[in-house]
Amino acid sequence: MAIETIPTLLVGAVRFLIAGLLLLLIALLTRARFPRRAREWRDQVIAGVLMAGAANTLVVYAEHELTSGIAALLAATIPIWMAAMEGMLGLSSLTPRKFAGLVLGFGGVAVLVAPAIGRVETSVAFFLAVGAMQLSAVCWNAGTLIARGHRTRSNPMAATTVQVLAGGMAMAVVAAAAGERPTADMFSFRSSVAVLYLAVLGSVVAYTAYNYAQTKLSAGKVSSYAYVNPAIAVLTGALLLREPVTLRMIASMVVILAGVAMIQIDRSRAEGREAGKTLSYRKGN
Repeated sequence: MAIETIPTLLVGAVRFLIAGLLLLLIALLTRARFPRRAREWRDQVIAGVLMAGAANTLVVYAEHELTSGIAALLAATIPIWMAAMEGMLGLSSLTPRKFAGLVLGFGGVAVLVAPAIGRVETSVAFFLAVGAMQLSAVCWNAGTLIARGHRTRSNPMAATTVQVLAGGMAMAVVAAAAGERPTADMFSFRSSVAVLYLAVLGSVVAYTAYNYAQTKLSAGKVSSYAYVNPAIAVLTGALLLREPVTLRMIASMVVILAGVAMIQIDRSRAEGREAGKTLSYRKGN
């Protein structure tokens, strides 16, 4: 709905600048603890540019060609990409079960995009959109790894404020460089309400909740939100926008989430073994 009248880059810029200013006000009123060292500010800014800026803008770009339901199904590969990236970076081992989950998850993506293969009139734009969704997953995971790997003394509200403002300002600069200038006629009532919804519920509430969860839960448990998003997005897309729900979409959802499940099971078992080792060490000392 937001991109019906508002250009792609401006959607992200306006959304995250509004959200960032609201978060800043809340952070100041609650006396949230902001980063104190330059390195902490740098890490949170980079994470914000990757997650709020790049990842979300790529989704907005993709949705010019994809329905919200298909975009959400492709976004469900975020935990799958996380497992692959952790394996490549040496942060976790790529076990046979994880590898099978990767193959299964990307197989589900193949099931989803198969009808476009060979259709010259639609394939180029469609596959660019699919590629944008996968690049979005990589950017989101890269930002998450940076935020998790470089702990900050600031609380989740302050970290979210820095990340969201950084993403919004980065997108505003890119939008200006691309020649996207805000005008009054861009902001139809429908698109404006959609952007405000994304700013308040999508960024102020959900983004803060994601950062809070990262400080309390393991990476595997945090990424389990991927089970919920596709079903909700497909359902709301069908109810609100009359988007079609096909058997192929349902089949690809089952296959992708089966891959996610295999990775999550392997991750949970690994976390259980580590917890057991830590407990045994403490008892021995």
